[in-house]
Order: sequence, then structure tokens, then C-alpha cells
Amino acid sequence: MKKGLFTAALLLCTLVLTNAQNQPRSQRMSVEERAKMITEWMTKELNLTQEQINPVDSINLLFAKAQQVIFQSSDGDREKIRESMDALEKEKEISFAKILTAKQLDLYKKKQAEMIKMRRKQ
Repeated sequence: MKKGLFTAALLLCTLVLTNAQNQPRSQRMSVEERAKMITEWMTKELNLTQEQINPVDSINLLFAKAQQVIFQSSDGDREKIRESMDALEKEKEISFAKILTAKQLDLYKKKQAEMIKMRRKQ
């Protein structure tokens, strides 16, 4: 479970960063844009209420900034990235648990697992 959550978070970051690498530097998504994209995905997939959207967006922004710091400060050390992302994902899940319903949180985890399966098939 722990490894799965980390993998899902890493997958989401990888998808965003891979997309960003294929674009000219001037067209890459900012941290704010990435957070907004994740919030929009969560709003649609988890059927967030109006009251949940702003707090979820704030969490996504906070953690997108933290992810950027992790990637920039890791010097390509995959183990360091994995450990940092694992801890970060735990914190993010705790933050989401305060906002999302149990059903939404479960669905969030399931959707992440689906993304991992899709990524492995590619």
C-alpha cells in the first residue's frame, strides 16, 4: 500500500514532468498550473464539492512546490527522490483525509492505482 501510494504520486509527477520536458521552456507548466491541473482532475474524478475545491487546490499547490524542491535538490539520486516523495505522499494523504470523504479518499487511491497500471502498459 505504502509503495503503491508513492508510485502513484511519482507517476503523476512523472507524467506532468515528462509532458513539460517535451515543451519549450517558455511553454512548460508552472507549479501553479500543475497544481490547478491536478485539482481539476480531482474535482472531476472525485466529484468534489464547492467547499472542497479551494482546500484541495491549496494542498495540491503546497505539495507541487515541495515536489519541485525535491526534484531540484536530489541531484538525480533516485533513492533520495523515492524516500522524499514517499514521506511527502503520506503528508498529502493525511491532508486530503481531513477534506475528502472516506469514499472520495478511497476513490482517489483507486484512481492512482489505475494510473500506475496504465503507465506500466506503455
